[in-house]
Amino acid sequence: MAWWARRRLSLALVFLSLPLLLAVYIKSQLSQLSRPSWFAYAPDNNQGILFRLDRDDELSPRPISQHASNLTVNLVIASLANDDISWTEKLRDYLPNLRIIRYVSDSTDAPYHPPVPRKGREALIYHTYFYDFYDDLPDISIMAHPHENPWHVEPSLLRSMTFALSRLNLQRVLERRYFNLRISWREACPARINTTRPESESTSKEESYMRQAFKNNFDGPVPDIMAGACCSQFAVSRDAIRRNPRSQYKKHMNWLINTGIRDYITGRVWEHLWPWLFLGEAVNCPPEKETYCDMYGVCFDDDETPRTINEFAQERRTLEEKTEFWIEIFRPYGGVYARKRIPEIDGTIRKEVALAVANGARERMRNEIP
Repeated sequence: MAWWARRRLSLALVFLSLPLLLAVYIKSQLSQLSRPSWFAYAPDNNQGILFRLDRDDELSPRPISQHASNLTVNLVIASLANDDISWTEKLRDYLPNLRIIRYVSDSTDAPYHPPVPRKGREALIYHTYFYDFYDDLPDISIMAHPHENPWHVEPSLLRSMTFALSRLNLQRVLERRYFNLRISWREACPARINTTRPESESTSKEESYMRQAFKNNFDGPVPDIMAGACCSQFAVSRDAIRRNPRSQYKKHMNWLINTGIRDYITGRVWEHLWPWLFLGEAVNCPPEKETYCDMYGVCFDDDETPRTINEFAQERRTLEEKTEFWIEIFRPYGGVYARKRIPEIDGTIRKEVALAVANGARERMRNEIP
C-alpha cells in the first residue's frame, strides 16, 4: 500500500473513532457532575490517593493519649445532600467519644440544616451549629467539609482528612482553644489581608470586603492586617465557643443570610474571621515545622522539607494536566511521561512523611519517659 493510502486510512480511522472518544469523555464529565461541590474548595480527584487507614502501617495513627481518652468530640460536616461522607465512620476508632453531626445545606428535611438553603457556604452552617448546640457542646468541635481528600489539606498531611484527624492531638487543641487544621503559610501568612488597601490594589477577591464585613460582625476597631491559613476547617474548644454569647452566633447568621455580598465572597471573608471570633487574634500564623509536630506528630527534620513536599505536589498537579483526556490524545508522549513520574512523586512524598511520623513517635516516647 502506498504511503499516501496509508495516511488516508489512518486519518479515516481517527475521524471514525472521534465520536466514541467524545462519548467516553462526556460520560466521565457527567460522572463528576453527579457529586457537586458547593463549599469553598472542591475535592481533588481520587487519582494517586496517598493514604488509606487500612493499609498504611508506617503511617498509622498515633495512639490516643491517656489525657485525651475521656474527651468528647463532635465532627461537624458542612455538606450537600449528594455528598458522600462515609469516610468519617473510619474515624470512630481514632477520635474518642466521637459524634458525627451532618448539616445539609440544600435539604430542609435533613435533621440538621441551616435556616436558609444554599446560603453562606460553610460559614452559615458552622454558626448555625454553634447557635443550636451552644448549651450542649462537647469538649472539642471539629468543623469540616464533606471531602476526604481535599486539595487544601496540604501534601505534608498526605492530602487526607483521615490521616490528619486520626493523628490530631486533642489535648493540644484544648490548650490552644482554636486550631486551624491547615498549617501551611502558602498564600496566607504572615500578612495576607490588608484592610486599608484600596480595591484597585487588592491581592485577593475578598480583601476589599473585609473592612466592612468586620464592622458588620464585630464591635471595635478593624485590624489593619489579618492572616491565617485558609479554608475554614478547624477544631475549637467548648470554652472558645462560649467566650462569645449565644446571641453573637445569631448575629453572624443574620449577616450571612441578609448581606448582598455573593456567597463565594462571604465564605472567603469568614476564613479570616474565625481566629478573631475565638481568640481575638487578627493574625494566627503558628510556625509550620513545629506545628506539624505538635498537633499531628509529623516531625520534619527541618523547615525546608514541608516546602519541598509542596513543590513536589505542585509538579504533580502540572503533570496531572498532561493526562487529561484531550491533552493526552494530541500529546501522548507528555501523558506517558506524566504517568511514569506521578507515582515517583507520590512515593517520595510518602517516604518523607513516613520519616516525619517516625520522628514524631520517637519524640512522643521521649516525652513520656519519666
